[in-house]
Amino acid sequence: MGERIHVEGTEVPVESGTTVQQLKERLGRDDGELATYEENGEVKVLGDRDIVADAVPEETNIILTDINT
Repeated sequence: MGERIHVEGTEVPVESGTTVQQLKERLGRDDGELATYEENGEVKVLGDRDIVADAVPEETNIILTDINT
């Protein structure tokens, strides 16, 4: 079963087992981008091997930021 998240405001369905790296690849994003989201006023950082559906609450907005600029 999938889950709905948002990436920079756009709704993106993700399947269980999808990693952050796989999500970035599917969206055509750069490997060097850092995935973050906010929860209870705190910014959380996701690792490339994190499973999106396990790490991020449904309907959360993920921001991808290029850390190399």
